[in-house]
Amino acid sequence: MEIRQFRVVVRAKSFDLTCKFYSESLGLPRLSAWDGQGVRGALFQAGSGVVEVIGRSADVESPLGYDETFDFQGPKKKVTLVLIVPSAEKAYSDLQFREKNIPGGLRTDVDGALIFETHDPDGVKVIFKQADV
Repeated sequence: MEIRQFRVVVRAKSFDLTCKFYSESLGLPRLSAWDGQGVRGALFQAGSGVVEVIGRSADVESPLGYDETFDFQGPKKKVTLVLIVPSAEKAYSDLQFREKNIPGGLRTDVDGALIFETHDPDGVKVIFKQADV
């Protein structure tokens, strides 16, 4: 079996807000974006993987003001994105400059690696973990 790419799909309540978080706060490069048939999406490069953000098209109204497809609360408890970085201290400093929502600061993980975490607008935990030297 040949795997060409690893992709994590995030279903966003607010597509624009979530895309802004991944592009501006985390600084992930946007690879592409699309809008069609009630759904829009964007791909963001995260090392050797890709984060795919999908959301309701801006021109589509959902019944009762919400859509279970995009408002499902499960992933924030079941999915954690772990981004491996060369220096957790540098990543923390860079991210603090762009995003103030970094609870807890730098800490040592159970395996001894330096880490910190933040959350995307839908509550998905994003951990930055220092790579082994």
